[in-house]
Amino acid sequence: MYGDELIFDGVNIEVGTGERLALIGENGSGKSTLLRVLAGLDAPDAGTVTRMGRVALLTQHTATEAGTLLDAVIPPELRRARQVFEMTSAALDNAADAALNAFAEAEEAYRLADGYDFEARAASVLDGLGLSAELNAGALSGGQTRRVMLACLLLSPADVYLLDEPTNHLDAGGAAWLEGWIRDSGAAFVLASHDRAFLDAVTTRTAELERGSLTAYPGAYRAAMELKATLRGAQERDYMAFKRKRAVLEEEQRRQASKGGVEENRRRAKDGDKFRSTHKAERGQQIFSARAKAMQKQIDRLDAHATARPFQDRRTVRLDLPPAPHGPSEVLTVRDLSVWRGENEILSDVHLNVRRGERIALTGPNGGGKSTLLGALLGTLPSIGEIHWGPGLTVYAAGQHGEELSGLSTVGGSLLDANADLTPHQLHEVAAGLDLPGGPAFPLSGLSGGQRTRLSLARLSVTRAQVLVLDEPTNHLDIRAIEALEGVLLDFPGTVLLASHDRALIGRVATRVWTVNGGEVQESI
Repeated sequence: MYGDELIFDGVNIEVGTGERLALIGENGSGKSTLLRVLAGLDAPDAGTVTRMGRVALLTQHTATEAGTLLDAVIPPELRRARQVFEMTSAALDNAADAALNAFAEAEEAYRLADGYDFEARAASVLDGLGLSAELNAGALSGGQTRRVMLACLLLSPADVYLLDEPTNHLDAGGAAWLEGWIRDSGAAFVLASHDRAFLDAVTTRTAELERGSLTAYPGAYRAAMELKATLRGAQERDYMAFKRKRAVLEEEQRRQASKGGVEENRRRAKDGDKFRSTHKAERGQQIFSARAKAMQKQIDRLDAHATARPFQDRRTVRLDLPPAPHGPSEVLTVRDLSVWRGENEILSDVHLNVRRGERIALTGPNGGGKSTLLGALLGTLPSIGEIHWGPGLTVYAAGQHGEELSGLSTVGGSLLDANADLTPHQLHEVAAGLDLPGGPAFPLSGLSGGQRTRLSLARLSVTRAQVLVLDEPTNHLDIRAIEALEGVLLDFPGTVLLASHDRALIGRVATRVWTVNGGEVQESI
């Protein structure tokens, strides 16, 4: 329970030795809460959790200590063992038996805590996550801090690791390194993640939190969702068969009930036959009424064993909108583009050509210059060189943190900002799809995370711009929303420039891939 709200109920899950379980679900479905319960940080309101061995939890928000990164990632057990080892080493000067025994015990504890090999192992883990062991832990960016906390967890011995969004702030290289580390580990893992490529690479089973219930499927994400789709298809067929059978029974019940309600016409019967006519009519009414009641019992029995209607996910609202103008075939030409920040050259002599209908993904390591390139192309960052957009083009841009909504106050205003030609009826239609009680006048400040996500997808769906420029659009999206975004981008008839670390998204939608790194932009083959 969270306040008066039931987050999930009747959850049953078992994680075996060495198993790698994917935990998926919408934002707000309770994944982080479930991990905290499994770790013992929160107590369940009902039921029990049995933990065998050591459990380590990576949360989404954790602080780091001061000092170098090497100091910051030392596990508490090793830190204590090292302190005792150093103290007993200093006490060896008196050469007393007690001091020698204390030193021997402290040295053994330090060795068992992996003290002799820890520094090399820590440097390897930090390097794999794109960090230097000598960096100051007190002067890190949010993304670097997140990676340091992941390194702390991986360097802490545990039998079960509970990782909440472990690939957040990891570039493709860091995610690939983490995948290898997990596969080589003998520990068990529960991995709550929206990164489908990561889940497919490392997990062996998938558990989905959906509307308060947890359902487990064999296999990694893609195989699990294929099985789920098959089961949903069978459920849909069973449900439609139930509806058809119920409709037949209801129609027969109405027919029998109407017959049972027909009154006798005594005026048409002869005097000697009136008694017989009355008895026959009453008997007929009883028969038809009994049949109607029997039909109702059949309907009740059918309802008691009915297949539930499958959940319908309406992530985006489709409107009947006129097609956007095609625009020129040559969308973007860039020559000799360079971007400087102070004395540092971020991009150097970049040459690019983009044609209508292309969907171009920008990839590369964190800090490689993807956002800088998009900013230069949009004119929000100063640059040197030539940038020519095709004549008459309209560009829709969306930043990593929803910057495009700044200055907008209502849902209707944000939709009109994406497409000024939307009618009042269409605005209400989109607002209804977002499940908003206040309609288009609903304030943006009152939107939940899920509603804000659906609004962003709706804006992409209704825009008549010929070019979309999207910087990390999957940030803060759950898997369903990411898959809905894929559908929007695949249906979009114009041109897309997309900076992203989401390998599954890139593989699905990109027609070209640019790698941005070391000041250069190179096309991947």
